[in-house]
Amino acid sequence: MSNTEKMLEIKDLSVIYKTDLETVYAVNGVTLSLEKGATLGLVGETGAGKTTLALTLMHLLLERSGKVTSGCITFEGENIVELPEADMRKIRGDKIAMIFQDPMTSLNPVLTVGEQIAEALYVHNDGGRSKEEIEARVDETLTLVGIPPARKHEYPHQFSGGMRQRVVIAIALSCEPDLLIADEPTGNLDSKASEEIISLLRLSNKKYNQTVIVITHDEKIALEADRVITIDDGKIIKDERTGK
Repeated sequence: MSNTEKMLEIKDLSVIYKTDLETVYAVNGVTLSLEKGATLGLVGETGAGKTTLALTLMHLLLERSGKVTSGCITFEGENIVELPEADMRKIRGDKIAMIFQDPMTSLNPVLTVGEQIAEALYVHNDGGRSKEEIEARVDETLTLVGIPPARKHEYPHQFSGGMRQRVVIAIALSCEPDLLIADEPTGNLDSKASEEIISLLRLSNKKYNQTVIVITHDEKIALEADRVITIDDGKIIKDERTGK
């Protein structure tokens, strides 16, 4: 797939959350497309629909009573909205990976960070890598995110907030996904750690020619991408190139 080809196309996507008390129209007719290797900043206030859009891309709406009411999401030529969950599990984490805002909700406290990275690799291994190759990939990924491989035997609570976020990024990058979604990746970090995380995402984008979507309420962070989309009330209200 060349850089000019569309890796991701979203057409007229609408998503609702329905409870016994109310229906929330979270995403309303969103249409956008991204080329391979593109970087997108998706910006908007809390409740604008940013995270719902990401969860829809990941096929993770069911737990939250969400439902796609119209539209399609075509990823690498396939409409993933219609995919059975069993097929989507093969894509999630391998082809599309997501970094969540709070690393402690993503990390297992009773497994070492090395075990958690290796687990992601085993899930999507399909017999392609030996145990030794997986361990080497764990070390390689930790090095990429700036964590000494010797620390792979430590547990999440032994890391600072910024370092835990690096671990979550390492897990997401381990299978070299084509699309990386980062949901408020710097939300709980100080300015120095935030800059380091954004630098890591840029590095991943360049190293793997990876398409990266950064979801944020911070316009300064969004402007690090080569394209910025502003979303409000579930609709795109601004779409501009940054020239980066």
